[in-house]
Amino acid sequence: MRALLMTSICSVLILGCGNKDAVNTSPVDGGDGVQNSGDEVKPDLTDLEYEVQADLVIISKGKGAGQVIIPEEIEGAKVSEIGNNAFFRNIQMTSVTIPETVTAIGNNAFGGCIGLTEVTIPANVTSVGSSAFSGCLNLKEVKFLGNAPPETKYMFKDAPVTIYYDPSMTGWNKPFAGKVRKPIN
Repeated sequence: MRALLMTSICSVLILGCGNKDAVNTSPVDGGDGVQNSGDEVKPDLTDLEYEVQADLVIISKGKGAGQVIIPEEIEGAKVSEIGNNAFFRNIQMTSVTIPETVTAIGNNAFGGCIGLTEVTIPANVTSVGSSAFSGCLNLKEVKFLGNAPPETKYMFKDAPVTIYYDPSMTGWNKPFAGKVRKPIN
């Protein structure tokens, strides 16, 4: 059994190194998931579903793995909200970059994202929905860069998180979501 396993691993490694011509080296994709066309930089939207409403965008579904980067703008409109259940149970996501344009994070938006370890909430976010980060069993650190949003039910339920906050912002002079709070140094 052990010899078969070693043979299989070696075969995968040898076959994986065999066809170097299959690697895409075109300037259209720099290998970072961002499409480049001349001077124009386009975000990779293949793992995002969204709704454009007037001049604002709401992220409705995110299926990305690893580091997920939510763009500031899609189709010329600002991304303003991460909708209810948008990334619910996305267990392959390890980190998320939320743009400064976002003002609201919906109910259960990141609920059950067990791979998520840290999040930075931009200063413009004024609303974080109930259970937004509940069930994020590996979420250790959340940095709030703005004023404390209104507390909601089960915001960080079952998440072993420490809340870091900017002491120059308002609303951080009292307990928050039943979690340990520390000022950002």
